[in-house]
Amino acid sequence: AACGSTELLPQSPDLPADVFTACLTTPIKVALRWFCSRSLLRNEGFTKDQIDRIPGKQTDRKTLLGELNWIFTAITDTIAWNVLPRSLFQKLFRQDLLVASLFRNFLLAERIMRAANCSPVSFPHLPPTHQHPMWQAWDMAAERCLAQLPQLLNDPNAEFQPSSFFSEQLTAFEIWLQHGSKDKRPPEQLPIVLQVLLSQVHRMRALLLLGRFVDMGSWAVDLALSVGIFPYVLKLLQTTATDLRQILVFIWTKILALDRSCQVDLVKDNGHLYFIKFLDSSDPAITSSSRAMAAFVLAVICDNHAKGQMLCANSGLQ
Repeated sequence: AACGSTELLPQSPDLPADVFTACLTTPIKVALRWFCSRSLLRNEGFTKDQIDRIPGKQTDRKTLLGELNWIFTAITDTIAWNVLPRSLFQKLFRQDLLVASLFRNFLLAERIMRAANCSPVSFPHLPPTHQHPMWQAWDMAAERCLAQLPQLLNDPNAEFQPSSFFSEQLTAFEIWLQHGSKDKRPPEQLPIVLQVLLSQVHRMRALLLLGRFVDMGSWAVDLALSVGIFPYVLKLLQTTATDLRQILVFIWTKILALDRSCQVDLVKDNGHLYFIKFLDSSDPAITSSSRAMAAFVLAVICDNHAKGQMLCANSGLQ
């Protein structure tokens, strides 16, 4: 529901008539309208028409709209993971893409509606998230992106300059790795690190930092799995980039050492082929320890798993 039973819905010329529904269906445009109405950008002449004409596609991260959508997804995932119980986060943000999208957008609705003294209601009930510090990171990223909007609209040849948001968040994660431990608060940037794995620009750095994190112990691997690392690193097994091979093998070794049940999904996606090719490679840059880890992964794939044994044998593993 948009608000409590004793509350009145907000009305503002800067926002759509039905703010709650607009947050759920067009979150980026509503978020930017609301941000502009409350920031110094209000004096820069930004109009609703300009925001409605933001160039790009939400699915194309190399465009302004796509970058904003990517950052919004990373930030709302991060807020949810840091605030919600792990089981509830998994249920709402990892089991169904549509449900996850709606609840990400609900977090935005709560932020905007709370500013108008309204309290959106959801089932299941979510704890308050409107004052989470990651919203400040969103405001900064939005301001930097919007600063490019006039030029992009006026000059069809102008090129969008990517935000430094993800690079800065990786740096924050790297600083945590220097001082963090099992007894300290988990790194709040972990969901963002997973989003960065989608970007070729930052992928290597993100994997190396993720490798350092899971090397801290089984508790770290468990945290990484809880945030949703599995489908990301599974998809990366389809890449042919040679520079990623050893760190991917290392991360998979840590995952399977903790949870051997992952062998089922690994085999289902033909992930075993990646490790067989790795062992067969004559690349002198591959260390003996990395080869041993690949052998361990294949051993786990075959351990009490008939399908894994059959596929590995049929693929030439001896």
